[in-house]
Amino acid sequence: MIAVAALTALTLLVPQQLDQIVKEGTPGVEAHVHDKNYARGNAPVNGQVRIGSITKSFVAVATLQLVGENKVELDGPVNKYVPHVKDSRITVRQVLQHTSGLPDYVIDVGVPKIADIRDRYFAPHDLLDVALAKPPASQPGEKYGYSNTNYVVAGLLIQKVTGRPVGEALDKVITKAGLKNTYWPAQGEQRIRGRHAQAFALSDLLDPKSKVVDATVIETSAAWAAGAMVSTPADVARFYSRLLKGDLLAKPQLDEMRRTITVDERSAYGLGLESTRLSCGGVWWGHSGSIHGWVSLGGATDGGKDAAISLTALPGTFGDDPAQKFQRMFDVMDTAFCKK
Repeated sequence: MIAVAALTALTLLVPQQLDQIVKEGTPGVEAHVHDKNYARGNAPVNGQVRIGSITKSFVAVATLQLVGENKVELDGPVNKYVPHVKDSRITVRQVLQHTSGLPDYVIDVGVPKIADIRDRYFAPHDLLDVALAKPPASQPGEKYGYSNTNYVVAGLLIQKVTGRPVGEALDKVITKAGLKNTYWPAQGEQRIRGRHAQAFALSDLLDPKSKVVDATVIETSAAWAAGAMVSTPADVARFYSRLLKGDLLAKPQLDEMRRTITVDERSAYGLGLESTRLSCGGVWWGHSGSIHGWVSLGGATDGGKDAAISLTALPGTFGDDPAQKFQRMFDVMDTAFCKK
C-alpha cells in the first residue's frame, strides 16, 4: 500500500496541480520531479526556458570557486575587483547575499516596459552606472535587500579576476554540473536556441491592465549576470542536486553558500541560494527566477530529491491572481519534496 500511495502522489498529484495552474489562466507549465518530466498547456516536455534569477546561483558558484582558489576574498572589499563601487565597506559576501545596500537598476533602465528593452543592448557598466547614480538602499551589512545590481557586480568581479567574459566561467559550471541544455546567451542573442514554448508578458509589468504581448524573442542584456541564462527544468533540478552533493564546490565554500539570513517566515537567503521551509519539515535549497515571459522555481533537498517548475507567463499576465499563482508553484515544489 505504501508503494501505491507513493505512485499516486507522483503520477497524479503533480499533474493535477499543473492542470490547475493552466486552468487558472497560465498558457503553459512544465516541471521536473524526481527524474520525471511533465508539461501542460503550450509548454513542451522539458523545453528550454529563460530562468531569470536562477542565474544568480550559477554566478554565486562561479564566484565561490574563485574564493576556493584563493583568487577572491569573500569578506574583503568588492571594490578591490570592481573599482566602480566606491564604498569600501561593501564586501563580496554582502554582494552575493543582497546585504550590500546597492540600489536596484531595473526600473530605472526601463525593464518593466518590454518595448523599451526588447531590442536594446546594455553593457554591464551601463546597468551599474544607473544603479550607482542612485542613493544607497541601506548601509552595507545593515539588512537584506534584494537587488539585481549585486549580481551585475558579481559578474564584473568574475571578469576582472579571470580576465575572461563571465560566460566562460558559467560555461565551466554548466559543464561540471553535466548540464546538456543550459547556456549563457551570446552577446546580442535574442532567440532561444532549443525547443521552447511561446512566452507572454504584459507590455508594462507595472500596469496589470496593459496589453499582453509575445515575449519569446527578447534581448536579455538588461538582466546579464543577474538573470540572462537559458535552461530546462530537468537541468535546473540537476544543477541544484549536484550542488548540494558537493560536486560543484568544496565543502568550505558550499558551507558559506548555505549560511543564511532570514528573509521572511518561509525563506532565508545564503549566497545566491535560498532555503524554503517545507510543510513536512526541513527545507529545500534553490532559487526563483522571473523575466519577461517566464517564471521558474528550482531546487533540491539534502535527502537527494530535486524538482523545478517553469511557467510561460508571469503570474498576473492573464488576469490571474499573482500571489495565488506563485503559491501554486511553491505547492508543486512542496509536493515534490514532501510526498513519499
